[in-house]
Amino acid sequence: MSDDALFSAEELDTGRRDDPVDAVILAFVDHLEGAAPRPTLDHLEPDDRQRAQAILDGLVTARGINPHLTRPSIESLLADTPLARLLPALEAARPGGVDLATVARVMAGVDRRARVHVDDGTSTVVYAYLDLRARFLLVPADTPAITDAVRAQVGALFDRDADTSRVGVVAAGSHELTTQVIAAEDLGDTITTPNGEPHVRWQPALPLRLAAQRMLEQIAPEWPAFDFDHAYSEPLDLPAVAAEIARLVIEREAARSYRGEKRRAYRALIGQERIFADLVAKVSARGATVDLAVETSRIGQAAA
Repeated sequence: MSDDALFSAEELDTGRRDDPVDAVILAFVDHLEGAAPRPTLDHLEPDDRQRAQAILDGLVTARGINPHLTRPSIESLLADTPLARLLPALEAARPGGVDLATVARVMAGVDRRARVHVDDGTSTVVYAYLDLRARFLLVPADTPAITDAVRAQVGALFDRDADTSRVGVVAAGSHELTTQVIAAEDLGDTITTPNGEPHVRWQPALPLRLAAQRMLEQIAPEWPAFDFDHAYSEPLDLPAVAAEIARLVIEREAARSYRGEKRRAYRALIGQERIFADLVAKVSARGATVDLAVETSRIGQAAA
């Protein structure tokens, strides 16, 4: 605590430094250390007594803080606050207690517009939002350290799926599922700056839900608003489209200055566009087989 906090502005202006609260504080520190009895505040003026009591209360509170204790968990810090919903209660980490289904469940609550599913082929959880695609890899460790083995796994994921832009390494042994999100360029060779620090700054390791939320905030694509053309919202009638195209082609060819059999054939096909529409429908049917010789003969007979 600075000296200025112990003196009023008037006392600082007059240069006074014999504040009676000073003696009380020193005596109280001796009391906390077990070297003296607790000092009394009865001899202080009301204003000094109030100021001294606030300082002594702070000393008592600080005395109860153990600087060697481990830091509290994120869940305990956010308990009973509006941010508590960001960290759903997870079962305590234990061997076999966290799996890909757990990771998928936590991530499903980050953004309802995203798609989340487990990819058994790569043993990852895929998180897709518009054209953003990320994979989350569960590793049996207490921290998401990028060891040589983990680096090889992450590199293989990037090589296998070119659409994957981020990979999250999730520590299964951590109570908060601590996650390190990295990009493909983070795995490449780095250039060391003169001060010895790598030029690549990785994202901080965060609890899984917060790591996914931070990823969305930083790199999620933004698409402008759009609407569908309601004129084309009905299911596509492929035979009708084929018939219309055939009609336009036949009419255009029949209007040309062909002579002889070619002219007569095109004119004979006017109004026969359904023949071509039926052929397209047969070809597009699942598992259908079409004898082109038969179909060609049928079209020729219609044009005769």
